[in-house]
Amino acid sequence: MTPEILHLYAWDVAFELSLEEARKVLAPAGGAEVRPEKAAPRDLPPQRSIHVPLPAVTAGALTVTLGANLYQFGVIALTLRYRASGSRLLEFARHHAPLLEDGTSLDRIARQALDGLMEKLKPGLKRPRVSPEEPEAYTVFRFSPEDVGMTDAAAWLTENGRELAGLLTGEADPARLSAMEVEETLAERYSYYRDDLVVIDWDAAVIVDRGPAADVLRVFELANLQLVEYRHYDQELDRVVGRAYDDLEQLRGRSLFSFRAGDLLRSLREMRVSVSEVADEVENATKYIGDWHLARQYLGCARRFHLPEWRHTVEERLKTVDELYNLVATESSNQKMLILESIIVILFVVDLVVLAIAAGR
Repeated sequence: MTPEILHLYAWDVAFELSLEEARKVLAPAGGAEVRPEKAAPRDLPPQRSIHVPLPAVTAGALTVTLGANLYQFGVIALTLRYRASGSRLLEFARHHAPLLEDGTSLDRIARQALDGLMEKLKPGLKRPRVSPEEPEAYTVFRFSPEDVGMTDAAAWLTENGRELAGLLTGEADPARLSAMEVEETLAERYSYYRDDLVVIDWDAAVIVDRGPAADVLRVFELANLQLVEYRHYDQELDRVVGRAYDDLEQLRGRSLFSFRAGDLLRSLREMRVSVSEVADEVENATKYIGDWHLARQYLGCARRFHLPEWRHTVEERLKTVDELYNLVATESSNQKMLILESIIVILFVVDLVVLAIAAGR
Protein backbone atom coordinates (compact mmCIF):
# COMPACT_ATOMS: atom_id res chain seq x y z
CA MET A 1 0.00 0.00 0.00
CA THR A 2 1.25 3.49 -0.85
CA PRO A 3 -1.54 5.85 0.17
CA GLU A 4 -1.33 9.62 0.11
CA ILE A 5 -1.59 11.16 3.59
CA LEU A 6 -3.02 14.68 3.77
CA HIS A 7 -3.10 17.03 6.73
CA LEU A 8 -5.59 19.88 6.38
CA TYR A 9 -5.20 23.02 8.49
CA ALA A 10 -7.42 26.09 8.66
CA TRP A 11 -6.62 29.39 10.41
CA ASP A 12 -8.71 32.50 10.89
CA VAL A 13 -6.03 35.13 10.21
CA ALA A 14 -7.99 38.35 9.57
CA PHE A 15 -11.43 39.84 9.23
CA GLU A 16 -10.91 40.07 5.48
CA LEU A 17 -8.22 39.07 2.99
CA SER A 18 -7.92 40.94 -0.30
CA LEU A 19 -7.40 38.39 -3.05
CA GLU A 20 -6.38 41.15 -5.47
CA GLU A 21 -3.55 42.23 -3.17
CA ALA A 22 -2.61 38.60 -2.62
CA ARG A 23 -2.23 38.06 -6.36
CA LYS A 24 0.06 41.08 -6.61
CA VAL A 25 2.45 39.96 -3.88
CA LEU A 26 2.38 36.25 -4.74
CA ALA A 27 2.65 36.42 -8.53
CA PRO A 28 3.86 34.53 -10.44
CA ALA A 29 4.11 31.69 -7.90
CA GLY A 30 0.46 31.76 -6.88
CA GLY A 31 -2.91 33.31 -7.45
CA ALA A 32 -4.82 30.78 -9.52
CA GLU A 33 -8.57 30.74 -8.87
CA VAL A 34 -9.77 27.59 -7.12
CA ARG A 35 -12.61 26.01 -9.06
CA PRO A 36 -14.53 22.75 -8.55
CA GLU A 37 -13.91 19.78 -10.84
CA LYS A 38 -17.62 19.12 -11.22
CA ALA A 39 -20.20 21.62 -12.40
CA ALA A 40 -21.46 24.13 -9.84
CA PRO A 41 -24.89 25.81 -9.92
CA ARG A 42 -24.69 28.51 -12.60
CA ASP A 43 -26.74 31.05 -10.63
CA LEU A 44 -24.55 30.60 -7.51
CA PRO A 45 -20.92 31.46 -8.28
CA PRO A 46 -18.40 29.67 -6.07
CA GLN A 47 -16.84 31.39 -3.11
CA ARG A 48 -13.76 33.16 -4.41
CA SER A 49 -10.46 31.73 -3.29
CA ILE A 50 -7.00 31.41 -4.78
CA HIS A 51 -4.40 28.66 -4.57
CA VAL A 52 -0.78 29.25 -3.57
CA PRO A 53 1.83 26.49 -4.03
CA LEU A 54 4.49 26.56 -1.30
CA PRO A 55 8.04 25.14 -1.18
CA ALA A 56 8.22 21.43 -0.38
CA VAL A 57 9.94 20.16 2.76
CA THR A 58 12.28 17.15 2.56
CA ALA A 59 13.42 15.09 5.53
CA GLY A 60 15.34 11.95 4.68
CA ALA A 61 13.31 9.92 2.20
CA LEU A 62 10.09 11.83 2.95
CA THR A 63 9.03 14.80 0.83
CA VAL A 64 6.09 16.87 2.08
CA THR A 65 4.41 19.11 -0.50
CA LEU A 66 2.51 22.17 0.70
CA GLY A 67 -0.22 24.33 -0.77
CA ALA A 68 -2.53 27.01 0.59
CA ASN A 69 -5.99 28.23 -0.39
CA LEU A 70 -6.76 31.84 0.55
CA TYR A 71 -10.35 32.87 1.24
CA GLN A 72 -11.55 36.45 1.11
CA PHE A 73 -13.27 36.19 4.51
CA GLY A 74 -9.88 35.91 6.20
CA VAL A 75 -9.18 32.18 6.34
CA ILE A 76 -6.05 30.42 5.12
CA ALA A 77 -6.43 26.69 4.49
CA LEU A 78 -3.12 24.83 4.29
CA THR A 79 -2.63 21.28 3.00
CA LEU A 80 0.44 19.10 3.63
CA ARG A 81 0.67 15.85 1.68
CA TYR A 82 3.10 12.97 1.27
CA ARG A 83 3.19 9.28 0.40
CA ALA A 84 3.57 6.50 2.94
CA SER A 85 3.98 2.74 2.60
CA GLY A 86 2.74 -0.21 4.58
CA SER A 87 1.03 -3.58 4.31
CA ARG A 88 -1.98 -3.07 6.61
CA LEU A 89 -4.41 -0.24 7.29
CA LEU A 90 -3.44 -0.02 10.96
CA GLU A 91 0.19 0.71 10.07
CA PHE A 92 -0.88 4.18 8.95
CA ALA A 93 -2.52 5.14 12.26
CA ARG A 94 0.75 6.74 13.38
CA HIS A 95 0.28 9.33 10.64
CA HIS A 96 -2.45 11.07 12.63
CA ALA A 97 0.36 13.14 14.20
CA PRO A 98 3.63 12.14 12.53
CA LEU A 99 7.15 13.43 13.14
CA LEU A 100 9.85 13.89 10.52
CA GLU A 101 13.18 12.13 10.90
CA ASP A 102 14.66 15.16 12.66
CA GLY A 103 11.78 15.18 15.18
CA THR A 104 9.97 18.14 13.62
CA SER A 105 6.18 17.84 13.72
CA LEU A 106 4.01 18.61 10.71
CA ASP A 107 2.09 21.06 12.89
CA ARG A 108 5.27 23.08 13.27
CA ILE A 109 5.98 22.99 9.53
CA ALA A 110 2.42 24.16 8.85
CA ARG A 111 2.75 27.03 11.32
CA GLN A 112 6.06 28.14 9.83
CA ALA A 113 4.49 28.12 6.37
CA LEU A 114 1.55 30.16 7.68
CA ASP A 115 3.82 32.75 9.30
CA GLY A 116 5.81 33.17 6.09
CA LEU A 117 2.63 33.52 4.05
CA MET A 118 1.11 36.08 6.42
CA GLU A 119 4.25 38.19 6.26
CA LYS A 120 3.86 38.43 2.48
CA LEU A 121 0.11 39.04 2.69
CA LYS A 122 0.27 41.92 5.20
CA PRO A 123 -0.87 44.60 2.68
CA GLY A 124 -4.04 42.64 1.94
CA LEU A 125 -5.06 41.75 5.50
CA LYS A 126 -7.85 43.80 7.05
CA ARG A 127 -7.81 43.68 10.87
CA PRO A 128 -5.31 40.80 11.06
CA ARG A 129 -5.13 38.60 14.15
CA VAL A 130 -2.05 39.44 16.17
CA SER A 131 -1.49 35.74 16.76
CA PRO A 132 -3.88 33.35 15.00
CA GLU A 133 -5.46 30.80 17.31
CA GLU A 134 -4.69 27.10 17.08
CA PRO A 135 -5.83 25.73 13.73
CA GLU A 136 -8.50 23.20 12.98
CA ALA A 137 -6.48 20.20 11.79
CA TYR A 138 -7.85 17.20 9.90
CA THR A 139 -6.15 14.06 8.56
CA VAL A 140 -7.15 12.31 5.34
CA PHE A 141 -5.90 8.88 4.21
CA ARG A 142 -6.34 8.49 0.43
CA PHE A 143 -5.95 4.97 -0.97
CA SER A 144 -6.47 3.58 -4.45
CA PRO A 145 -8.84 0.59 -4.85
CA GLU A 146 -5.80 -1.55 -5.77
CA ASP A 147 -4.05 -0.52 -2.53
CA VAL A 148 -6.76 -2.04 -0.37
CA GLY A 149 -8.02 -4.72 -2.77
CA MET A 150 -11.45 -3.16 -3.17
CA THR A 151 -13.74 -4.32 -5.97
CA ASP A 152 -17.01 -3.89 -4.08
CA ALA A 153 -17.20 -1.27 -1.32
CA ALA A 154 -19.99 -2.96 0.65
CA ALA A 155 -18.23 -6.35 0.73
CA TRP A 156 -14.89 -4.73 1.54
CA LEU A 157 -16.40 -2.83 4.49
CA THR A 158 -17.90 -6.02 5.88
CA GLU A 159 -14.48 -7.65 5.85
CA ASN A 160 -12.30 -4.69 6.87
CA GLY A 161 -14.65 -2.39 8.80
CA ARG A 162 -13.13 -3.02 12.21
CA GLU A 163 -9.56 -2.33 11.05
CA LEU A 164 -10.77 0.78 9.19
CA ALA A 165 -12.43 2.01 12.41
CA GLY A 166 -9.11 1.45 14.20
CA LEU A 167 -7.30 3.55 11.61
CA LEU A 168 -9.79 6.43 11.90
CA THR A 169 -9.81 6.46 15.70
CA GLY A 170 -6.10 5.73 16.13
CA GLU A 171 -6.95 2.63 18.15
CA ALA A 172 -3.93 0.30 18.21
CA ASP A 173 -6.05 -2.79 18.94
CA PRO A 174 -9.33 -2.49 17.01
CA ALA A 175 -10.33 -5.99 18.14
CA ARG A 176 -11.24 -4.40 21.49
CA LEU A 177 -13.68 -1.95 19.88
CA SER A 178 -17.33 -2.74 20.43
CA ALA A 179 -19.64 -3.34 17.48
CA MET A 180 -21.47 -0.14 18.42
CA GLU A 181 -18.26 1.92 18.29
CA VAL A 182 -17.28 0.43 14.94
CA GLU A 183 -20.71 1.20 13.49
CA GLU A 184 -20.66 4.75 14.89
CA THR A 185 -17.18 5.41 13.48
CA LEU A 186 -18.21 4.16 10.03
CA ALA A 187 -21.69 5.72 10.08
CA GLU A 188 -20.85 8.56 7.68
CA ARG A 189 -19.81 6.49 4.65
CA TYR A 190 -20.49 7.21 0.99
CA SER A 191 -19.91 5.33 -2.22
CA TYR A 192 -20.64 6.40 -5.81
CA TYR A 193 -19.00 3.61 -7.81
CA ARG A 194 -18.67 0.05 -6.59
CA ASP A 195 -14.94 0.51 -6.02
CA ASP A 196 -14.86 3.90 -4.32
CA LEU A 197 -15.56 4.87 -0.73
CA VAL A 198 -15.45 7.88 1.58
CA VAL A 199 -15.67 7.42 5.36
CA ILE A 200 -15.81 10.57 7.52
CA ASP A 201 -15.01 10.69 11.21
CA TRP A 202 -14.45 13.60 13.63
CA ASP A 203 -10.66 13.77 13.40
CA ALA A 204 -9.88 11.90 10.18
CA ALA A 205 -11.34 10.49 6.98
CA VAL A 206 -10.52 7.72 4.53
CA ILE A 207 -10.93 8.08 0.78
CA VAL A 208 -10.67 5.14 -1.63
CA ASP A 209 -10.65 6.54 -5.15
CA ARG A 210 -8.86 6.10 -8.47
CA GLY A 211 -8.35 9.83 -8.95
CA PRO A 212 -7.01 12.67 -6.80
CA ALA A 213 -10.52 13.23 -5.31
CA ALA A 214 -9.96 17.00 -5.39
CA ASP A 215 -13.63 17.90 -4.95
CA VAL A 216 -13.99 15.56 -1.96
CA LEU A 217 -10.95 17.16 -0.36
CA ARG A 218 -12.45 20.57 -1.11
CA VAL A 219 -15.60 19.54 0.78
CA PHE A 220 -13.47 18.59 3.78
CA GLU A 221 -11.63 21.90 3.56
CA LEU A 222 -14.83 23.94 3.42
CA ALA A 223 -16.33 22.14 6.40
CA ASN A 224 -13.06 22.56 8.30
CA LEU A 225 -12.86 26.30 7.64
CA GLN A 226 -16.49 26.70 8.72
CA LEU A 227 -15.59 25.02 11.98
CA VAL A 228 -12.60 27.30 12.58
CA GLU A 229 -14.72 30.40 11.87
CA TYR A 230 -17.52 29.32 14.21
CA ARG A 231 -14.99 28.42 16.88
CA HIS A 232 -13.22 31.77 16.53
CA TYR A 233 -16.39 33.83 16.74
CA ASP A 234 -17.73 31.78 19.63
CA GLN A 235 -14.56 32.64 21.59
CA GLU A 236 -14.67 36.26 20.42
CA LEU A 237 -18.32 36.66 21.40
CA ASP A 238 -17.57 35.11 24.81
CA ARG A 239 -14.95 37.80 25.35
CA VAL A 240 -17.22 40.59 24.10
CA VAL A 241 -20.20 39.50 26.19
CA GLY A 242 -18.04 39.13 29.31
CA ARG A 243 -16.48 42.54 28.76
CA ALA A 244 -19.90 44.08 28.10
CA TYR A 245 -21.26 42.75 31.41
CA ASP A 246 -18.24 44.19 33.24
CA ASP A 247 -18.66 47.55 31.50
CA LEU A 248 -22.34 47.65 32.34
CA GLU A 249 -21.60 47.01 36.01
CA GLN A 250 -19.03 49.83 36.01
CA LEU A 251 -21.38 52.18 34.18
CA ARG A 252 -24.21 51.51 36.62
CA GLY A 253 -21.96 52.54 39.49
CA ARG A 254 -20.98 55.87 38.00
CA SER A 255 -22.64 59.21 38.52
CA LEU A 256 -25.22 60.39 36.02
CA PHE A 257 -22.98 62.90 34.28
CA SER A 258 -20.01 60.54 33.95
CA PHE A 259 -22.10 57.86 32.17
CA ARG A 260 -20.68 57.20 28.69
CA ALA A 261 -22.20 54.34 26.68
CA GLY A 262 -20.93 55.32 23.24
CA ASP A 263 -17.81 53.11 23.24
CA LEU A 264 -19.71 50.07 24.46
CA LEU A 265 -22.50 50.62 21.95
CA ARG A 266 -19.97 50.98 19.14
CA SER A 267 -18.10 47.82 20.19
CA LEU A 268 -21.27 45.72 20.37
CA ARG A 269 -22.56 47.10 17.07
CA GLU A 270 -19.29 46.37 15.26
CA MET A 271 -19.16 42.83 16.62
CA ARG A 272 -22.76 42.15 15.61
CA VAL A 273 -22.15 43.36 12.05
CA SER A 274 -18.80 41.56 11.74
CA VAL A 275 -20.11 38.19 12.89
CA SER A 276 -23.21 38.42 10.69
CA GLU A 277 -21.15 39.36 7.64
CA VAL A 278 -18.57 36.61 8.08
CA ALA A 279 -21.26 34.02 8.90
CA ASP A 280 -22.93 34.82 5.58
CA GLU A 281 -19.60 34.55 3.74
CA VAL A 282 -18.83 31.20 5.35
CA GLU A 283 -22.28 29.83 4.50
CA ASN A 284 -21.93 31.04 0.90
CA ALA A 285 -18.62 29.17 0.61
CA THR A 286 -20.47 25.86 0.34
CA LYS A 287 -22.95 26.90 -2.34
CA TYR A 288 -20.62 25.83 -5.13
CA ILE A 289 -21.48 22.18 -4.48
CA GLY A 290 -23.61 21.24 -7.46
CA ASP A 291 -23.25 17.47 -7.18
CA TRP A 292 -25.64 15.71 -4.82
CA HIS A 293 -23.12 13.00 -3.95
CA LEU A 294 -20.65 15.69 -2.83
CA ALA A 295 -23.45 17.53 -1.04
CA ARG A 296 -24.21 14.39 0.99
CA GLN A 297 -20.56 14.19 1.96
CA TYR A 298 -20.62 17.84 3.04
CA LEU A 299 -23.69 17.15 5.19
CA GLY A 300 -21.82 14.19 6.67
CA CYS A 301 -18.90 16.48 7.54
CA ALA A 302 -21.33 18.99 9.06
CA ARG A 303 -22.76 16.30 11.32
CA ARG A 304 -19.33 14.96 12.29
CA PHE A 305 -17.97 18.45 13.00
CA HIS A 306 -21.20 19.47 14.78
CA LEU A 307 -21.49 22.54 12.56
CA PRO A 308 -25.24 23.04 13.23
CA GLU A 309 -24.54 23.05 16.99
CA TRP A 310 -21.64 25.51 16.56
CA ARG A 311 -23.83 27.76 14.43
CA HIS A 312 -26.62 27.60 17.02
CA THR A 313 -24.14 28.54 19.75
CA VAL A 314 -22.89 31.54 17.76
CA GLU A 315 -26.47 32.63 17.02
CA GLU A 316 -27.32 32.43 20.72
CA ARG A 317 -24.28 34.57 21.52
CA LEU A 318 -25.43 37.05 18.89
CA LYS A 319 -28.85 37.21 20.55
CA THR A 320 -27.12 37.98 23.84
CA VAL A 321 -25.14 40.75 22.11
CA ASP A 322 -28.40 42.12 20.70
CA GLU A 323 -29.98 42.11 24.16
CA LEU A 324 -26.96 43.89 25.62
CA TYR A 325 -27.02 46.38 22.75
CA ASN A 326 -30.69 47.13 23.42
CA LEU A 327 -30.06 47.37 27.16
CA VAL A 328 -27.18 49.80 26.73
CA ALA A 329 -29.12 51.80 24.14
CA THR A 330 -32.05 52.06 26.56
CA GLU A 331 -29.75 53.10 29.42
CA SER A 332 -28.12 55.69 27.17
CA SER A 333 -31.50 57.02 26.04
CA ASN A 334 -32.75 57.21 29.63
CA GLN A 335 -29.59 59.05 30.62
CA LYS A 336 -30.09 61.62 27.89
CA MET A 337 -33.73 62.10 28.86
CA LEU A 338 -32.77 62.57 32.52
CA ILE A 339 -30.12 65.11 31.56
CA LEU A 340 -32.61 67.01 29.37
CA GLU A 341 -35.25 66.96 32.10
CA SER A 342 -32.65 68.19 34.62
CA ILE A 343 -31.68 71.05 32.30
CA ILE A 344 -35.33 72.00 31.85
CA VAL A 345 -35.89 72.03 35.64
CA ILE A 346 -32.74 74.11 36.16
CA LEU A 347 -33.82 76.60 33.49
CA PHE A 348 -37.29 76.77 35.04
CA VAL A 349 -35.80 77.48 38.47
CA VAL A 350 -33.47 80.12 37.00
CA ASP A 351 -36.45 81.73 35.26
CA LEU A 352 -38.38 81.85 38.54
CA VAL A 353 -35.42 83.39 40.33
CA VAL A 354 -35.03 86.01 37.60
CA LEU A 355 -38.76 86.83 37.81
CA ALA A 356 -38.60 87.08 41.61
CA ILE A 357 -35.63 89.43 41.46
CA ALA A 358 -37.35 91.56 38.82
CA ALA A 359 -40.56 91.74 40.90
CA GLY A 360 -38.67 92.82 44.03
CA ARG A 361 -37.18 95.90 42.39
